[in-house]
Amino acid sequence: MHGHSHLALRRAASCALVALLALAGCSRDGGERVPEGRAAPTAVPKGDAFYDPPRPLPPGKPGTVIRQRPYAPPELKLTLPTHTFLVMYLSTGTDGKPVPASGLVTVPDGPAPTGGRPVAAVDHGTMGIGSKCAPSRMPAFAGLEDTSAVAKLLARGYVVAQPDYIGLGVTGIRHPYLNGRSAAYATLDLLRAARTIARETSATSLVYGGSQGGHAALWTAHYAPAYAPEVDLKGVVANAPAVGFEWMPALFAQQSPVATPYAGMLLTLIDGAAAADPKVRPAELLTPHALTAANRMWTEPCMSGETKIPPTTDILRPGADLEPLDAALKASASNEVTTTVPVLLPQGGHDVLSNLNRTLAGELCDKGVHLEFKYYADQGHTIDDAPLDASIAWLDARRAGTPVTGSCTF
Repeated sequence: MHGHSHLALRRAASCALVALLALAGCSRDGGERVPEGRAAPTAVPKGDAFYDPPRPLPPGKPGTVIRQRPYAPPELKLTLPTHTFLVMYLSTGTDGKPVPASGLVTVPDGPAPTGGRPVAAVDHGTMGIGSKCAPSRMPAFAGLEDTSAVAKLLARGYVVAQPDYIGLGVTGIRHPYLNGRSAAYATLDLLRAARTIARETSATSLVYGGSQGGHAALWTAHYAPAYAPEVDLKGVVANAPAVGFEWMPALFAQQSPVATPYAGMLLTLIDGAAAADPKVRPAELLTPHALTAANRMWTEPCMSGETKIPPTTDILRPGADLEPLDAALKASASNEVTTTVPVLLPQGGHDVLSNLNRTLAGELCDKGVHLEFKYYADQGHTIDDAPLDASIAWLDARRAGTPVTGSCTF
């Protein structure tokens, strides 16, 4: 897996076009219990008005809780004794300015152990780019059920934080889809906020993510030391992380037949890159029909694919300057991550990401990342059952301080 050729990467990139379609990710609440260490909130908006941020934003450092309320929609199936809170908190935008974000924090009932509870973030997969495409707004996808990674972490005594990411959940902000910095900041700041909501916590932190969330987990490990040095990140699991998307504009510009079915994904990537970087201007990249489709993606129902996408020949403007888009996508590519945090990369054999993520694992190993690649021939894009249990056990071993077995294992 070392010394991969440029040709191999380009072949892998073609596979990424297929893989990107697979990115769609697919508690009991404690009633009016007040979070530990905080006074009861006042005048918290009801219903979806919760997601409308105050203007101006309150002062505070990243991770400051703006508001919270108990979260117990009827769709939840978690039987563990826990209490969950819907949270709005301060984070940092791609422009470096304060930005509100939302997410869920779930706390096990009962007294915390000596030394406090560890905190684990669970980063979600793709559900859309509109503000309503957030786990906290879609309770059936919030992971609050007994077989989920969330439940398995709660059962081991973790406080679990689930960021919606920037622009998902909170209204009035566009989601910088697959922007590594943004996803990392949203994750790290909810880990900070969780320690305000559940005061009896330790600094010990871990991250589990899949698909878009696997990409977010990798970038959280990358940015943690500089952005949130007080967050003691012990390890991350990046299951089938989003990979290879940075090659897509060139393949469309070349009118590659491999690109034909994936125009919708390219439009989503352009939307996300434009939300993160003002130098990426969709109107200068896209034909009028494609621009109309890209704009509709911000408001279409989550995971619906209802927007009518033009044919591949009617996506990019002839001669469009792709350099700003290419630079934005490359900056957030999974193989750009560097970290000293141990990484577990599980990958299902029935997933089209399989070969591409094996290549990614080798690239990260070449950069000195302490990484373990686990291949499960019978699994798909989302691992379950024994492989999921093994991933949670790996996180628990990092929490306990058990050394990783080697610098790079396959």
